[in-house]
Amino acid sequence: MNKIKVVNDVGDLVTIFTISNDKTKSELLKLLNQNWMTEDEVKHKLGAKAVEALRYMEKIKFVESQWSNTPEGPKKVFHNYYTSIQINILLPTEEAGDVIYVASLEDSEIETYCNKITKMIDDGTQYIAEIQEKLKESPTYVRAIIKRSKHLTIKGMKVEKVA
Repeated sequence: MNKIKVVNDVGDLVTIFTISNDKTKSELLKLLNQNWMTEDEVKHKLGAKAVEALRYMEKIKFVESQWSNTPEGPKKVFHNYYTSIQINILLPTEEAGDVIYVASLEDSEIETYCNKITKMIDDGTQYIAEIQEKLKESPTYVRAIIKRSKHLTIKGMKVEKVA
């Protein structure tokens, strides 16, 4: 059955740009299109960086998972959930620059922003508008940073830490 990922939110566009922005992630997507795999199998074939990418794809709900009995006992196995991506957004040109810029940032630069945002959350700031104001960045930029984060998520107008 074909499953289509429909992108309606500008922040989700960043995740689409970054799920295969290097060779390891691209290979991971190819493998997950073909087979169900455990984290151990992913690590054995592609390394620890691929396991991080797998966890991120699970966070953004781009892969599906289920428990399976293996010779080592029950383990979670993963598979690519979508067969296609459809993009339906109207994006002002000033926001397009933010999306493309954030998609091109190194993971370490994203983590620097995420650490600042996490500190704000710990200090009681939880609304995206407040965070955007304190960072002195556009709403699109901040949403894109959070969408790329492995540790933060947006729920309504609030930013929350992912356990």
